[in-house]
Amino acid sequence: MKYKLCTYILIGFLISTFTLKSNGQALTQKEKWELKIKAFEKKDSLNAPTKNNILFIGSSTIENWKTLEGDFIDYNVINRGVSGTKMTDLFAFRERLIQPYDPKKIFIYEGDNDIALGWSADSICNVFVELFKYIRQQKPQAHIYIMSIKPSPSREKYKENLLRTNALLKSFAAQQRDLTYIDVYTPMLRDGLIEPSYYRPDKLHLTAEGYEIWKSVIGPYIKE
Repeated sequence: MKYKLCTYILIGFLISTFTLKSNGQALTQKEKWELKIKAFEKKDSLNAPTKNNILFIGSSTIENWKTLEGDFIDYNVINRGVSGTKMTDLFAFRERLIQPYDPKKIFIYEGDNDIALGWSADSICNVFVELFKYIRQQKPQAHIYIMSIKPSPSREKYKENLLRTNALLKSFAAQQRDLTYIDVYTPMLRDGLIEPSYYRPDKLHLTAEGYEIWKSVIGPYIKE
């Protein structure tokens, strides 16, 4: 009953917030992010997260993993993905998406949108390094997992920069304590080619089958 009440209150908060801009104007990307993060904050105020949780942060690939918390129900997983974000946005929102939690593990997925917007591999990795330093300072107990950027049929033209970014992230992780690189690129291939069934019609976001692959790849790191 308490859970249902919290859910109803949260829904009411979202509805009232979304009606603030009722003049027909489309919300900007930053306004959408603000609404989502405020919803997280409202949810946490109604039901405070426990300590030693496992925090997932990143762009739409994380937000759209709707079964994530249920897939690992025994491991206290928290999904705080925000669609459309880049590594720089995650860094900008670090005080609101990371600081409120007391995680023993943090899984990060960013870079997809950065690549599509023309960011270089070096720029993406430089921002991640700053994010890593912040987490190490603020959450020294947390082990950090940086996931590679996945392949996407709609973004094949960015493949060279994508692979370079992944290589830099992997190299950096290999030199750090409490930082693990997870390859989610290779498992999305079949016979060396991107497997279409893992993607929605937009050829970018994952299907349930695609998330099953992620579940099998990431699961061992959650459970270790």
